[in-house]
Amino acid sequence: MLRYFLYVRKSSEDDDHQMLSIDAQLTELRTRAEEHGLTVVNTFTECQSAKEPGRPVFNNMLQRIEAGDADAILCWKLDRLARNFDEGGRIIGMLQRGTIQLIRTHDRVYVPSDNVLMIAVEFGMANQYVRDLAVNIQRGIREKLRRGIFCGKAPLGYVNEPKLRTIEPHPKDFKKVKKLLEEFARGEHSPTSFQRALASKGLVGSRSGKPLPLSSIGHLLHNPFYYGAFLHKGELHQGSHIPMITKATYDAIQRALVEVGRPRHKRGGKGFLFTSFATCAGCGYAITAERHTKKSGLRFAYYRCSRKNRKIICPERSYVREEKFTNDVVDAMSLVSLPDEWREKFLAKLETWEEEAAHSRKQAMERIKAGLDALKKKLGRLNEAFVDGGLDVQEFKELKNPLIAQKAAGEQKLAAIERRHTSWLEPVREWIIEANQAGKWVSEGNFPEMKTFLKKAGSNRLLGSQTLTVTFKKPWNSLAETNLVARSATAKTLRNSDWWSLGDSNP
Repeated sequence: MLRYFLYVRKSSEDDDHQMLSIDAQLTELRTRAEEHGLTVVNTFTECQSAKEPGRPVFNNMLQRIEAGDADAILCWKLDRLARNFDEGGRIIGMLQRGTIQLIRTHDRVYVPSDNVLMIAVEFGMANQYVRDLAVNIQRGIREKLRRGIFCGKAPLGYVNEPKLRTIEPHPKDFKKVKKLLEEFARGEHSPTSFQRALASKGLVGSRSGKPLPLSSIGHLLHNPFYYGAFLHKGELHQGSHIPMITKATYDAIQRALVEVGRPRHKRGGKGFLFTSFATCAGCGYAITAERHTKKSGLRFAYYRCSRKNRKIICPERSYVREEKFTNDVVDAMSLVSLPDEWREKFLAKLETWEEEAAHSRKQAMERIKAGLDALKKKLGRLNEAFVDGGLDVQEFKELKNPLIAQKAAGEQKLAAIERRHTSWLEPVREWIIEANQAGKWVSEGNFPEMKTFLKKAGSNRLLGSQTLTVTFKKPWNSLAETNLVARSATAKTLRNSDWWSLGDSNP
């Protein structure tokens, strides 16, 4: 009586969607063994692709057959044993020599006297299937890349659409992640606080149910998918999915990551208003904060250079009281603040600009449309002349081609004007409202918001000679300059003139 080794395999690379699972294979083959009275001396289970030689379980099984522990193999199909010619040839050789006396599958039996050509054809078909599958998968991936579709699992805030094979915004998590990313861009989070914020909104590991590890947080914050692109084998591709944030927000997140750096454990640093905010004007290193207790028992907070530069001695050796530091912050905020009176005046001016822009846009579109109508009439007359035989082919082409080029150029101009509209005015409106809000934060004494605002509006925040100075980005620099001029102007009419010149400068 033949002794059988039962062998089942499932690929770990493509999950063998066309094959039964390992449990199903075992159930079916054991049923057949009972029906035919087969003696199964051992069962071998393997989860590895057979497209390349070198499977340890498979090799162990053949070595034991050569040692005489079994005479036959029971498997679901022949391609479960091999999908490459190295291992397929080894099976055929052992079968021809009688080392393997029989191979039984769910639908047929192979014995040494069988035509070896048919067995080789089956192994060849299995090998070709793997090769074709790899080619088809790569072709599908290239087509997806051309269409801007990411090939992989959707990142947090998105979901894989199984029917369309696309990635769509998650109905609940999209807005949550978007809000937190925008907060990180404004400097309101460190990686650890971002991790906690995600967990508080229920955004945790799908399997563990625990907060995402910091390594995953790092990948998330560096992922270009959120602004509409994605990486494939190190190459950046433009995606067709709906972006969660703008490229500017993504860049702000990268800057915030550099500034925040690795999460640090605070030791006695609680209660300081402006840590991780300014740098030393002397050496460029971070400004730190500490408390000093006087002999009288009074405690004072001070800001100073961390003096971590080992190569040079920092010239800034003095301490700055927190009261002086906060006064400098308030002074910097007042430079980029817009009073309520001028907020309303600027918004009214903006409405005037919108009306003027809409009027000029309408006139430009009417001129272009009139020109297009005239070109269409000329083309119609040319077509009629050609059909009537008044023009030969060469003359027709020479007259028509310039008109077609003019028509295409006109249509592109029209589309550009329709797209442009008055979108440039919206950022100006947001800027006016934000500048007015800055003044309210000053009056309320809201130092956390002031810190976040100055990190956004100021490119450099330097502490030198016991004074904090802020270099403002555009367009905040023009507002700061106007405020300085308005402060020096004594007469109210002069101050009004300075403010209105800012309004006419179209920030």
